Amino acid sequence: MQRIVIAVLLAGIAGTVANALAAMVIGGVEKWSLMLMPARYAIACLIAVLLPAIFRYTRPTLGVVVAAVVLTGIPSLNAKLVLGVGAPWFNVLLLNAVYAAVAMLVYLAISGDLTRRHR
Repeated sequence: MQRIVIAVLLAGIAGTVANALAAMVIGGVEKWSLMLMPARYAIACLIAVLLPAIFRYTRPTLGVVVAAVVLTGIPSLNAKLVLGVGAPWFNVLLLNAVYAAVAMLVYLAISGDLTRRHR
């Protein structure tokens, strides 16, 4: 259980850092401040909490697809509809896809979920 909690937290953190770095590549150095916002890390970790359930209840390949869609979609909807981010949808989806990919890879690397299937 501790391993899963650590995997989720590190996945959220790593995904957020990767997202901020990608935003700097697209939007310039002034996007550095995104890396310093604690609320972004909290939201990212809350969304990453979905990863254990996704990978537990789906087949490995389907789990990757579902996780990619969920971890890209939820933060994108939050950014556009709740936070009112003015960036185009394409940019928001692209940056959140970076978060999703890194978060998923970190979670799977730490949890070992795909190598320890319980079915």
